[in-house]
Amino acid sequence: MTSEALVALAANVAAATSQPYVPPVQDPDVVAVAGFKGGVGKSRTARELAALLKAVLTDLEWDWGGVTRGWGYLEEERVKAPLLEAFRTGKTPKPLSGQGRKPDLIPGHTDFERNQPKADIVAESLTQWARDLKRRLVVDTHPGGSESTYGAMAAARVTVVPAVLGDDELRALEGLLRTLPDYPLLLIPYKVGRSPAAWAVRELERLATKYKADVGPPVSNYQWIPNRRVRVPICASAPSARTTPFIEEMMVVAEAVESYGR
Repeated sequence: MTSEALVALAANVAAATSQPYVPPVQDPDVVAVAGFKGGVGKSRTARELAALLKAVLTDLEWDWGGVTRGWGYLEEERVKAPLLEAFRTGKTPKPLSGQGRKPDLIPGHTDFERNQPKADIVAESLTQWARDLKRRLVVDTHPGGSESTYGAMAAARVTVVPAVLGDDELRALEGLLRTLPDYPLLLIPYKVGRSPAAWAVRELERLATKYKADVGPPVSNYQWIPNRRVRVPICASAPSARTTPFIEEMMVVAEAVESYGR
């Protein structure tokens, strides 16, 4: 079993779930990235997509492992909390500038867990922010189900879900699919080894077909990524022999996000 099987899988799933998806009227739109298990590549996917799509990276994560601290924003050194203020006042936050090297950022905050609004307010707010800023938002969410995650997914034209082909990860993926069956989901096989297990590919196909979720292009497993400490996204950095394969794969993912439902 090779990764080429995942390309065939995507075509098989598309044929089996050929119900036309009509995206909501959004210009600019909201793209969410979600997962019901940590460590599957959600935050990495969000920051790289934000770089490729020239979007505002919006962080609804409240733990320190999210995109905010990876961007270089340290809340303990700041007086204000833009995310909390935006929801408290109803005003659209002003993104922090990435100076052309990193995506502009609406930073998350550790207090957001206790102060997150209901899902409908989150959805309405994100849609309004995109309109006011005249910018696409790529929203990183907290792992698992929460009001803010459900709200981000409700606002999104498409929710990107990294799908790691492991037993625990696929069980968590099924939990997401069962909980949120009517959302526009694009499953991205992530951290794919050179020879993914045949049973895992079959299980991903079963889940995608059963819950009518599209399967997008795969992203390989790059063991050097967890050791990378540079704050600039890989896809916004000068390519090298090591990074080029990852950048090329993420560019194909970004194209799939752009074309989803269109």
